[in-house]
Amino acid sequence: MFQTTKDGTIKGCYNDYCPGFVIANGSNLLPGQGLAPLSNYGGETRYITVRIKKDEKTGDWSLYREDQGGPIGGMTLLGWWPQSLFKSLSDRANVIQWTGEVNYQYNETGPSMGSGHFSDEHEGKAAIFSEVYGFDGFGSIYNNYYNPIPFVDKSECYNISPWYGSVVDKPKRSHHFFYGGPSGCSH
Repeated sequence: MFQTTKDGTIKGCYNDYCPGFVIANGSNLLPGQGLAPLSNYGGETRYITVRIKKDEKTGDWSLYREDQGGPIGGMTLLGWWPQSLFKSLSDRANVIQWTGEVNYQYNETGPSMGSGHFSDEHEGKAAIFSEVYGFDGFGSIYNNYYNPIPFVDKSECYNISPWYGSVVDKPKRSHHFFYGGPSGCSH
């Protein structure tokens, strides 16, 4: 999780080591925690559904999990970023980035990303971010973000598909992209 503080400093850390993110009591998923059961290559695909939403009462930015049902409109609160961390998020977020990253020592080979397969293998084989939406202040889908900018710094090792922004692009689902790559990458 990386965040820009009120003074413009970018602070970052991995998983739940950030001092700003508050884990909710009873959270069933923590940042950095592995998921189980996993999808099967060419078989059943497993999903989780998460949502980042501003709490109108506190001004905090909350992270919810939706796929298991929960006490808050079918959602379970996983944690939140306190409003006090942000200067420019009093109304809305200008940018939200969903990123993936793999890390390894300089003298070692890299681990796989996603399913361990490249994005061009698509549905049921490559990892996927799906049904990615933004919402306006009224809870309606905000459709003015169809030009996401993909970035891959080791394209010989990992890759990302084009953004599929509508069911016309890929009839099975909308607003998604595939990503991944096998293990064995070296610096």
